[in-house]
Amino acid sequence: MKVSEIMTSKNLVTLPSTSTVADALSKMRSTGIHQVPILNGNRYSGMLSYREILRRRSIRSNSKVDSFMIRTAKLTPNTDVKSAVKLLRDSGLAALPVVESGHLSGILSRTDILKNLHKVVPAFEMKCFEVMSSDPVLVQEDEPVHRALEKFRSLDESEMPVVSSTGNFLGILRVDQISQDRLLNSTERVTTGEVAGEAEKAAVKIGSLGLMHVKADPDMTVEKCASLLVGNKIRAIPVVDSSNKVAGVIDSSDIIGVIDTGGSKDGILIQVSGLEPWDDDLYDILYHNASKLVARLPMLAGIKGGHMDFHVAKYHSEGRTKFSVRTRLVGGSVSMTINDYDWNFGKCIDRIMETYDNRLSKRRDK
Repeated sequence: MKVSEIMTSKNLVTLPSTSTVADALSKMRSTGIHQVPILNGNRYSGMLSYREILRRRSIRSNSKVDSFMIRTAKLTPNTDVKSAVKLLRDSGLAALPVVESGHLSGILSRTDILKNLHKVVPAFEMKCFEVMSSDPVLVQEDEPVHRALEKFRSLDESEMPVVSSTGNFLGILRVDQISQDRLLNSTERVTTGEVAGEAEKAAVKIGSLGLMHVKADPDMTVEKCASLLVGNKIRAIPVVDSSNKVAGVIDSSDIIGVIDTGGSKDGILIQVSGLEPWDDDLYDILYHNASKLVARLPMLAGIKGGHMDFHVAKYHSEGRTKFSVRTRLVGGSVSMTINDYDWNFGKCIDRIMETYDNRLSKRRDK
């Protein structure tokens, strides 16, 4: 199957490189799209996403988008879909451009993959509990908006589950419900703003916002979960158990992560995205720790082939860097995700590896 068969090619949402960040936020809110291609004239230049905006703690609304867009890999209409899925997964992005002779001819997004999941992966019988991230970050209904924004920033998410003080699931908070003023400015500088078009004081609580009441069941098929994501135009959905507690979260990257894209079945492929070419020390820390776990996988879980994916996001504040690391291990009958964040990259990776070791040991001993 070729990319041209499932890509979005009509009514593409784009922005010229002369647009401002305020223009981009307005366009993303009105369309529900969180990643927009930037064009220089009629040629593709790069992508702008909520992620790039959230990483900055203060942005002038009249700043030009070409200062914040990122350069991306490019697909062609004839690219094989499974090769495209691998590139999309490795990039950590929600969408990649389909380009011919420098001109944008389409977009292949995670949503396009989920819409056509039955074509990409026939007889995809995995259940939600096998794919979900089982350590989700939650927002409590009595938390103020600025704290939720900090969680969005640190975890690179666009939706988060909201729970009551007793841990019961209440709904989903979306990043586009938070005011444009708050997204563009640090919390210290903002005292008032707007949420969903209404005046908001700085201490407004999450529970007062209009939450989306969508959830998945642990035993629901992943294909059904994908349909819920697409039908509700969301990127993440809580997996809620019979006691109305959030057992985990599935986002589109979790589903993309378990698609078999071919290649060798022997050995564990370690894939890293988000780090820069000059981050040699961080690569060394990650590979050193991951390699030790990989060496134990045959004994821990009988895993001899598969892949272990890492996506690293870096956030800068007051001269310091905070690291958010999303990981997934897929091999044999195991599909497991663990996420963590810390100011110290080494400690973050150590905790992740220790958590994998503990969970796999408990799984083996059952």
